[in-house]
Amino acid sequence: MSIEEQVTGSSSLSGRCQRMLYGIMDLLDEELEKCVNGFSENNFMGKFQFGEVYRGNYEGVDVVVKIWKEEKLPGENRGRLEDELSLHEYFSVYEFHPNLAKLRHLCRGPKNLAALYYLNPIAIDTLHNLIEKDTFTWALRIKVAFGIASLLRYMHSPHPNCPSDVPYLIRNIDAAHILVDQDYEALLFDFSMISGGILTDKRELLNQYIQGSCGYSDPNCTRTGKWSDSCDIFSYGVVLLSLISKRVYKDDGDSTDAPFVYAWAKNEHKQQNSVASGKFKSWLVHDSLKSDPDFNFDDAVTITNLAMRCVKDNPQQRPTMKQVVRQMLNLHIVKQNANTWECCRMLDGVNKIHQSRRLPKDNRVKLYRQPSRWHRGILINRFNDRMCNRTIKGLGQSQARVKVFSCKALIEATDSFSEENLIGKYQFGKVFRGEIKGQKVTVKIWETIVDKGVYQFGNEDRLRDEISLLQHPRLLGDPNLVKMIGYCFEGETLGAVYDLDPHDSLHNLAPKDEFSWLQRMKVIYELANLLEFLHTPIPAPHVPYRVGNIDAAHIILDKEYSPKLADFGMTVGGIILSSRASRMKVLLERFGYTDTSRGGAYEGRDIFGFGCILLCLIHKRVPTLDGGEDDRFVPRYEAQDLYEKYYEKTGISNGFSFVHKSLEKEHGFVEKDGLELTELGMECVDSAYNRPLMMEVVKRLGNLHVIRKHAEEMGIHETH
Repeated sequence: MSIEEQVTGSSSLSGRCQRMLYGIMDLLDEELEKCVNGFSENNFMGKFQFGEVYRGNYEGVDVVVKIWKEEKLPGENRGRLEDELSLHEYFSVYEFHPNLAKLRHLCRGPKNLAALYYLNPIAIDTLHNLIEKDTFTWALRIKVAFGIASLLRYMHSPHPNCPSDVPYLIRNIDAAHILVDQDYEALLFDFSMISGGILTDKRELLNQYIQGSCGYSDPNCTRTGKWSDSCDIFSYGVVLLSLISKRVYKDDGDSTDAPFVYAWAKNEHKQQNSVASGKFKSWLVHDSLKSDPDFNFDDAVTITNLAMRCVKDNPQQRPTMKQVVRQMLNLHIVKQNANTWECCRMLDGVNKIHQSRRLPKDNRVKLYRQPSRWHRGILINRFNDRMCNRTIKGLGQSQARVKVFSCKALIEATDSFSEENLIGKYQFGKVFRGEIKGQKVTVKIWETIVDKGVYQFGNEDRLRDEISLLQHPRLLGDPNLVKMIGYCFEGETLGAVYDLDPHDSLHNLAPKDEFSWLQRMKVIYELANLLEFLHTPIPAPHVPYRVGNIDAAHIILDKEYSPKLADFGMTVGGIILSSRASRMKVLLERFGYTDTSRGGAYEGRDIFGFGCILLCLIHKRVPTLDGGEDDRFVPRYEAQDLYEKYYEKTGISNGFSFVHKSLEKEHGFVEKDGLELTELGMECVDSAYNRPLMMEVVKRLGNLHVIRKHAEEMGIHETH
C-alpha cells in the first residue's frame, strides 16, 4: 500500500478534526488575572508579535492565554480579536482543523484584550522555545513540520462555503506563534494578521503597519507591501530551517549581529554547494540530530532542499503547500509513522471536509449574474482600462498613512459639532463640515442607536472595513469615493475625516431650485458610473461590491457638484469577503431607498437605491418622514401613481415624464431626455428580475442628449 493510500485510507474524519461543541464566553479582567496567577513569571511562556503568552487554568481546565499589547494604531488589537472570533465562529459550524488552537474564552475588558485556548492534551511550550532543546528529537521535529504544512495546505485551499474563493493567508507565521502539545502536535494560535476566507482580503492593502514577524517575513512582502500565499511559504521555509538546524532568531529588542535563519542558511548552502558534490551537498541539519535513531540521510537532504526552495528570493520558484505536503509524504520518517501520527491521519478528514463543502453547481447561490465567457473577456479589458484611469489620479498623494485624530481634534475642527457645521444625518450617525490646520474637511461620526439595531462594536467593525476599503489600491483615488485622511477611535467616539471641502449632501440639495438640471445630470451620470465600476464581477475570485445602503444622505457633493459616496456601513463584496449578514439585519432602514422585496446584499438593491435617487433628482423631492402619513414622499410610489393616472387619462404608455415642471425650462433640458430618465428610473425600482444592470444604465445615460452635448460643460469625470 502506498503512503498516499495509508494516509487517506481511513473511512472517517480524524478524531481531532471536529466541530467546536462549546460556546465562546467573555471573561472579566479579574477572572483573566486570576486565571494566569496575576501574570506571574511562572506562568509566562513568551512573547508573540503583538503581546505575551501565558499558561493558565480556568475552572480546572488548563488553557493558554494570549494577551494583545503592542498596538500601532488605536483599535487595531480589538480588530484582530474580532477577526479571530469571526474565524473561530466560522470553524465552529464547519470542521475545525486539528492544527488550529481552539478558542475557549475571550476577555474584552477595559484593561485586557485576551484569548484563551483550550488544548487537549495540554501544551508543552511554544515552538520558539523548543527548537534549541536536545529533547526535541528528529522524528518529533518532522512531525511538527508536517503538521504545520498540512494546516497551511488546508488554509491555502479554496473554502467554497466562504463568500469567495480567496484563500486564508496567515501572514505572520512564526515559531513563537505555534504551540506544541504533549503529543507533539503543532497548533497555530495567533491569527492577528490573517486575511481572506470570511475576513477582509488584505493582500494588496496599502499602509499595513506591521509587515510580519521579524526573521520570518518574506523580504519581497516587506518591500512591496503585497501579500500572497508564497509569503506564508517563505515563513514556513524559515520554520523548517529552524527545526533542522536548531537555530532560531531571537529579537529581544536589543541590537544583534545574528543573521536571520534564512540568511544564514543561504550563505551556508552556497558554501557547501561550492565544495560538495553528489548527494552530500545541501546539508543544513544540526550535528546532534544526525545521531538520532530515527534520522535518515535521504530525508535530511530532501528536507534541506525543500526548505531552501521555500525561501527562494523569487516567489514564483517556491513550491505550493500542496507540493510541500506531497514531498513530505515521501519522507521515510513520515511513511514509518503514517498510521500513528495524527497529523498524517487527519489528511483524509481535511479532504472530506473540502469535498463536503463543494455544493453541486446548480445548488450554489448566485451572488451576481455571471457573464458569458466572451462577455467576461470584454469586461476584464474594460475593467483593466478603468483601473488604470481610476486609480492613477491622486495615487501618489494617497501613499501617506491615514492619521489618527483625537476626539478633541474633531471637536475643535467642527466647533464642538455645532449645528452650523452639521451637514445632516446618515444611517449610522452624523456628517459635519470641519477645518483642520486650514484644510477644509468632512467629518463623519458614528453613533450608537441601540433601539435601531446600531451597536458600538458594529460601528467599530464598519470603521475598520472603511479604512481597508478606502486604502485599497483598486479604490484609492477614485473620483467619486471620499478620500480618508484620518480617523478617530477614542472611547465612545468613532469618526472619519475626509479630504473633502463639502458643498452639501445630495439629500439637502435635491429639492432646491438653485440645483440646476446640468448639475443633477452630472450627479446621476457619475454615480451610475461608480456603481457600474463597483458591480463589475472581476477580478476573480472576488464577487462585486454591493453598497447596500444607497441614499441621498450618503452622497456628499464637492464645490464642483461631483458626487462622493461617503458611507460603506452595509457594503459587502470585493475585499470585504464576509457576508456580513448581521449588517443586513440593521433595523434602521433607509426610508424610501430600501428594496424590501428581497433581503440580503445583491446588485439589485443598489440599482433600486439608484433609481430612487434618479427619481428624486428629476422630481425635486426626497423621501421624508416628517409630518403625518400624508406628508410622506416615496419616489417610486409617487411616480407609479402619477404614471397610472397619466395612462388612464391618455392611454399612452410611453409619454409620461416625472421631471419637475421648473426643470423643463432649464438650460440643457430636452423633452426626450425627461421621458427616458423617467422610464429608466421606474425600471430601476421595478421588481428585482426586471431591473437593468448598471452597465445598461450607464449606456442609456450616455445616449442622453444632455450627456452627449454638455459633458464638457458639466465637467464630468472622464476616468469613468
